[in-house]
Amino acid sequence: MRSGLRKYSLLGLLVLSLLAPNNSILQSMESLDDESSQPLLSDSEASPPISGEALLNFTGPISHSSVINATWFANVSVSESYGTELLENRSLGLLVQIDTSLGDSDGWIDNMEAEAFAELVRSARNWTDSQLGGCCIFDYSSMSSIGSNQIVVHIPEIGPVNRTGGSWGWTESANLTGFSDGRIMRLIDIPRVGAMIEEVPLTVNLPVGWEFRYSPMFEIIEGEPGVFTINRSDAPVAYDIRITIGENEPPGISTSRFPLSSTTSLDLSSSFSASCTDSILDSPAISWTISRDAQVISTIQNPWFDLVPSDLGFSHGEFLNVVATCTDFHGSNSSFGENLQLDGIPPEWYGNISISGANPIVIDSQLQVIEAQAGSDLAFEINASDESNLPVSLEMITNISEGWRQFGSTEHTFQLTANQGSSVNGAHLGLSERHKEREPSEIYVELVVSDDSGNSVSQDWIVRVLDANPPTIIPRILLDEIEIDIDGDAHEGDELTLDLSHSFDDLDNISEVIWWVWVDDNELISESGWSLAESIILPELAMGFHDIRIKATDSKGNSDELEVQLMVNPNRAPQISIIQANLSNDAEDAKMVTVSVVVQNSGSGLVHARLCIIEICGRWTEQSFGATFESGPAEMAIDIEFEASNSTLENIVLEWDGVSDETNGKIQIQVNSEEQSEKSQSSPFFTAFVLVIAIISILALSLRRPQ
Repeated sequence: MRSGLRKYSLLGLLVLSLLAPNNSILQSMESLDDESSQPLLSDSEASPPISGEALLNFTGPISHSSVINATWFANVSVSESYGTELLENRSLGLLVQIDTSLGDSDGWIDNMEAEAFAELVRSARNWTDSQLGGCCIFDYSSMSSIGSNQIVVHIPEIGPVNRTGGSWGWTESANLTGFSDGRIMRLIDIPRVGAMIEEVPLTVNLPVGWEFRYSPMFEIIEGEPGVFTINRSDAPVAYDIRITIGENEPPGISTSRFPLSSTTSLDLSSSFSASCTDSILDSPAISWTISRDAQVISTIQNPWFDLVPSDLGFSHGEFLNVVATCTDFHGSNSSFGENLQLDGIPPEWYGNISISGANPIVIDSQLQVIEAQAGSDLAFEINASDESNLPVSLEMITNISEGWRQFGSTEHTFQLTANQGSSVNGAHLGLSERHKEREPSEIYVELVVSDDSGNSVSQDWIVRVLDANPPTIIPRILLDEIEIDIDGDAHEGDELTLDLSHSFDDLDNISEVIWWVWVDDNELISESGWSLAESIILPELAMGFHDIRIKATDSKGNSDELEVQLMVNPNRAPQISIIQANLSNDAEDAKMVTVSVVVQNSGSGLVHARLCIIEICGRWTEQSFGATFESGPAEMAIDIEFEASNSTLENIVLEWDGVSDETNGKIQIQVNSEEQSEKSQSSPFFTAFVLVIAIISILALSLRRPQ
């Protein structure tokens, strides 16, 4: 009895809700709509199980400042496990909600309970405002439902509440009316606030002649310009989806042609392409017509195609008409065409070829093989013309280097230098490789003469580069088989070798090269082969600069001469000699004698020196001394003072010691007898002795005279 009273009380509430103001109905609608915002999912369901479709169909014109008519239809199917906010305890699922809120909580859905729920849904979906119904807003205003909406609810099946796999839903339809504003473009706003009706795709069918133009959420819109579908459930934000529509306009068209020229070649392929611009949802079809004298010869359904006019029977001088057409969804089209004159006659040219040198040579341009000395310049003077009287393109291509090209127009002089290429001998090769015989280089030259339409003629030549380069002389100075610098590493007494092994000729085998070598104008070898010239032992060279002159001649008579200056430093080892030795006595002490010696070092090895008397030695020289290339032999004055005696004068020794090595030596300093007698004659005792002898002699003579 209580359950029956409960059912009747709920039905009373439903009736009151139908009679209540619009805001009460709106609240009920929002409760139903909010079901999609917080779905109740079973463990096996990954997304809200809502399916169906909706259609907004404009049935009349939608021009500015006019009445707008449309129809609305929706079909929605929802899983029974999905709860609704029209009833309490949404998380329990729809069947439990119906059984507990509209029924007797007996775990069973009966017919009365199902009908009560159907009436609740009909009341909630009986809207008159298109925005509140989840349909649309047109030109910033809601549309109104005319008359009652047709609502059919598909109630849940009768049975237990603990079942799975069932569904319920509803279909609705309405006639809508609204007003457009005074603008040219129309706006349709589609609500996206989370209502259940928004979970199904909405298809919009526009009147004939109207099309989709733009929407900020175009990525969730698909279809065609006049009939498109909005997938509201894919919208990233809960915000109205604005769509701009407008009256259809013919698509834009752009075309291109390659090669782009004022005339078209009769026998060469030309490429034509077109592109169309229109609504985002439109992909206009592109078609082509090819005509001659207003008669269509061929049609092509493709954005691009290649055409050889002669394949379609065209002839030189005729006009080729090509028209591209873009056709959109509504059948509107745009076209663009060209009338192209066909050119089937290639250009003509003539020219002269000249080779520079002491005696310039002019060569027939029809000669295929041109021989030119290495290093000479070639000039190709070209004059071209075409019957169209348009400029003629000139292009010259060679294999001198990658990408070598020169361009000109109508009249032009192309220039190039005939050099041996990278296949000849050079310093980049190893010694054995650079000494081999090589073939002369050949330069491939091609001239291409093209008219405006692309017709072209070509001429090619082979430039054979003759041997005009002398051998390359690369001298090296070796000491003990190690290369040294010619500007200061050589010394007197070194056994030096002139090495020419790095030399080469660009084409000849090294054995075919003849050599001459002079050192200070003294000829070492003359007209010699490689066996003698590769390695030459130089004569012993004194300190100073020495001129080494080398001459080489290849088998073609190409000759070169190279002169290098070799700097020879003093001998590496010390070369010690005494150039002066003086004895002097002390004026205050006649017994003390000073020996002054001037020592000369002709070698570059630095030494220290000192004087020794028997076992007594003076101090070593503070400064080391040795010969240099700039100053020559070095001299050093050394003194020692001692008490003179016959034995000491015979034991004066100069000792020297090398700075950078372990060389050392001694030199005996001899004082001769003349020096000693000179010393005696200069003493006071000697003078007195001479005076005494003179007096005795005078007295003896006077005694012998007769009385």
